[in-house]
Amino acid sequence: MNDSLLQKMLPANFLRKFWLLMMLQLVALAAIAQEQTLTGKVADETGEVLPGVSVLVKGTTIGTVTDIEGEFKLNVPETAETILFSYVGFQSIERQIRGQTNFGITLIEDSKQLDEIVVTALGVERETKALGYSVQEVQGAELTQAREANVVNSLAGRVAGVQVTGGNSGVGSTSMITIRGESSLIPGNNSPLFVVDGIPISNNTTSNSSEGNMETDYGNGAADINPDDIESISVLKGANATALYGSRGANGVIIIQTKTGKGQKGIGVSVNSNVTFENPLRIPQYQNSYGQGAGGEFEFGDGFGGGVNDNIDESWGPKLDVRDPSTPSGWIEIKQHDSPTANGFRGGDSHPSIDRGAITPTPWISHPDNIEDFFETGVTTTNNVALSSSNDQASFRLSYTDLRNTGILPNTDLNRNTLAFSTEYKLTDWFKASASINYVDSRSNNRPNNSYGTENPMYLWVWFGRQIDMNSLENYWQPGLEGVQQYNYNYNWHDNPYFTMHENTNAFDRDRLFGNLRLDFDLTKDLKLLMRAGTDFYNELRVGKRAFSTQRFARGQYREDKIFFEERNYDFLFTYNKELSTNWNLTASFGGNRRENLNKYNRISANELNVPNVYNFENSRIPLAKTQFNSEKRVNSLYGFANLAYKNMVFLDITGRNDWSSSLPNGQWSYFYPSVSLSGVVSDMVTFPDFISFFKLRAGWAQVGNDTDPYQLVGGYNFLEPFGGVPRVSESSTLKNNKLKPEEASSIELGTDIRFFNGRLGIDFTYYKSNTKNQILQVPLDITSGYNAGVINAGEIENQGIEAMLNVAAIQSNSGLNWNIGVNYTRNRGKVLSLTDELKTYQISSNYVQVLAKVGERMGDVYGTGFQTVQEGEFEGQVIHDENGFAKRDNTLKNLGNYNPDFMLGLNNSFKYKGFNFDFLFDYRHGGVVNSRTVLIGGTSGMMDFTAVGREEGIISEGVIQNEDGSFKQNDVRISGRDYYWWRYNRGNEEVGMYDATFLKLREVKFGYTFRTPILGGVINNLSLAIVGRNLALWTENPHFDPETLSFNGGTIVPGVEDMATPSSRSIGFNLSFKL
Repeated sequence: MNDSLLQKMLPANFLRKFWLLMMLQLVALAAIAQEQTLTGKVADETGEVLPGVSVLVKGTTIGTVTDIEGEFKLNVPETAETILFSYVGFQSIERQIRGQTNFGITLIEDSKQLDEIVVTALGVERETKALGYSVQEVQGAELTQAREANVVNSLAGRVAGVQVTGGNSGVGSTSMITIRGESSLIPGNNSPLFVVDGIPISNNTTSNSSEGNMETDYGNGAADINPDDIESISVLKGANATALYGSRGANGVIIIQTKTGKGQKGIGVSVNSNVTFENPLRIPQYQNSYGQGAGGEFEFGDGFGGGVNDNIDESWGPKLDVRDPSTPSGWIEIKQHDSPTANGFRGGDSHPSIDRGAITPTPWISHPDNIEDFFETGVTTTNNVALSSSNDQASFRLSYTDLRNTGILPNTDLNRNTLAFSTEYKLTDWFKASASINYVDSRSNNRPNNSYGTENPMYLWVWFGRQIDMNSLENYWQPGLEGVQQYNYNYNWHDNPYFTMHENTNAFDRDRLFGNLRLDFDLTKDLKLLMRAGTDFYNELRVGKRAFSTQRFARGQYREDKIFFEERNYDFLFTYNKELSTNWNLTASFGGNRRENLNKYNRISANELNVPNVYNFENSRIPLAKTQFNSEKRVNSLYGFANLAYKNMVFLDITGRNDWSSSLPNGQWSYFYPSVSLSGVVSDMVTFPDFISFFKLRAGWAQVGNDTDPYQLVGGYNFLEPFGGVPRVSESSTLKNNKLKPEEASSIELGTDIRFFNGRLGIDFTYYKSNTKNQILQVPLDITSGYNAGVINAGEIENQGIEAMLNVAAIQSNSGLNWNIGVNYTRNRGKVLSLTDELKTYQISSNYVQVLAKVGERMGDVYGTGFQTVQEGEFEGQVIHDENGFAKRDNTLKNLGNYNPDFMLGLNNSFKYKGFNFDFLFDYRHGGVVNSRTVLIGGTSGMMDFTAVGREEGIISEGVIQNEDGSFKQNDVRISGRDYYWWRYNRGNEEVGMYDATFLKLREVKFGYTFRTPILGGVINNLSLAIVGRNLALWTENPHFDPETLSFNGGTIVPGVEDMATPSSRSIGFNLSFKL
């Protein structure tokens, strides 16, 4: 055979295969030569670029995803006709190629898909359709334009079942949040648990009222969470949703996921800058017709009573703004504190060491804006810069935020610096490590005081003569006595307001660190292990200074409070996920937690100083006052849960957790609580009309337990002030209880989620009922027992209510115009079912009015005294007067109403058109009552606007006089205006200080524009400018105060009582953000 050498050397058939391979390569090269490259950019309706969008040639597997800038590049065959763009939460769209090579794509939000994945207990991400309970999620992007320094305030009106009450100390003050009503009889124990990246953090406030100092609000712990670092907030409401968090989840859980660097190719830089200007939203309305004094007479002598009624701080003095042609000014002239004297001083420069000279009378005229003039325009600036990057193996994000605020009260401020770092590193295919660290430095040179007393300027305003020129008080030292003696209009009762704000300061500096280290192991295809360690700790120093001549501290005061808090959590969690068959899927987890808490509180006070304006303990004139408290607590836990799914349309969840708490006695320290929930997507089981696109039913039952604070089991000793240099201790005045049982709460929840018209209209409805019993309370004891109070298990509270959420995609157009409406409705009723056999009433709080829990009555009932009324007959309900025309007081406590709203409504609207966006949020609360001590005291002092009526001619009080035979006749006895108001509004008659707490607030407004194209040659991307506002308008029955500005006492907000509250603020400003 004549074969070639090549054929002899190569295997048989090789050349035939070789030539075939070469032909195939030539075909492939020809195909490549016929390919085309498509490029483009994908964004949402606002112009925000969308990374991770799927770009696919329809009918093929050829595709790619957009990068971090929303851009894509894809080689496609020339025969390709259509590209499909799809992204979670947005409507998929198709585009015909037809020779086009560059595409600008705008995706429209799909309300059917929105929020289908939410973060649940222990940080587990799940589909909403699989949940047997209600969860609402708020995206972090909603919080960073019209922003709040306290992120808790940003949830107001956004989430059904959630009630947020803002503080009254300006930026940085405490905000109270409750979910589905109050389940505890102890004030301050109704707050939900806050969890950041899987680690619980403290939301506590620590009170500082002692040694004669008034309450100062230093803010709640959750206020340290920086909105710029938040990716999302999930609100878990019922016990089914929170059971895996144990006793701490009994009041709900706020889960916060922070931002990471995932998805960022290269180094990405984002910048957000915000400035807002704050002014009082509403201040009390005062009369401007009568000045300081009594009986129509006043003349300043020395402010101590040396003149005519100049020691009196009420405003029943001479009429203001009366013309008198005989005086140089043309007005009536009277000697006043700011009148000039013969020796060049002021009338109020009345210290004995000053040779003041005679006072020259000055015009007796009103200053209608004197109190408004005291407030300043608050300014808050927030600047954030964040760097992020990622690749297939690792990612990181580093963020720095600087917040600076000056308050609406003079010399008040807040400064907060936040440094956040998160990273994730995939070491192998089966092991990755991640960490998250947040450092927060919060500090202030002065935080304002609260409530009734001379250190709160709001208290002063109800005694502040309407003739006083506020500017006259700015120079608050008496000449030659700087640092020793303040200058004022009245020395008997009050401090100069500028003196208070500049000299009597409450500074603090808090360093806080919270974060976690997490390890994830893929042990097998189906089995995973999570191990996590986290901490939250802070050191806080508070420094209080009181100058010489302060009403409460004539020789000044210096104090230091040192607070240390630490919580450590250690977790492990095994998770097994297995597709049992084509119809069944199982996810089962088993884990554990160890929690350790440590609290330290130390206070030292020098309550009299030797030398003025020298603030240290060596300057103390008397022995130092010291207070110390330490506590430790430990809880060990094991838990497990299983999720069983059938055909991805029926879902069964079962959980169980057992806690062992060191704060409960042996035999009771272990408590177990289970939960079970079931949900089914009915629309996947039954064929509905086309307009019904989704229909789900859900139901759940859960039981959770709760322990108590440390050291409630056995008595201890309290350290007292030394006597003669000898330390003293005393036995606790509270009888402890070594047989305490854990509290127990059980709940049921039923709900449905229905969506119509391809998700354009969605309705979510929930009914819930929860019962909390065996509450751990301190109840009063007979003093003869040797104790003032005892710790017992008592009480059962029931909460039941409904929540409804409505979401409407009113307009979704290809032109770029979109209008989305969100409505939240909440109605809750809390009821006291039982206390103890001996105890039928329990006092929750007291501030003249009392909040009492009575068996069979509602939680939140407010009690107080009022006037006697006719009980039946023709004059039923009318006030009974004595023969002198004064209303008769009824000293028995009566129910004055309930401070909880009948229902709450949030209305959110969002408009988007191309690069423009316009959003506004209304918050409406209907019903409830609030007692105003400002109005009550201002009524007796003659300051409120209504007290100007009847001063000259007197007043006949509405009501009846009782005849000798017991019958009634209309009152016809006229009394002086001063007597009428002083008697009607005086202490002990709280009924007339009650107001309807219904209000409507324009909670938030945002109007902005986002530039879709890069600026400065691509250096700046996604530039967004916005005008923003918070609390811009208030509609409510009373003209004097915002119903949300409530009393602050014992480190917590006291519902139902307004007590000389600093006005809430409206803010308006600007927001700028961009990426580099």
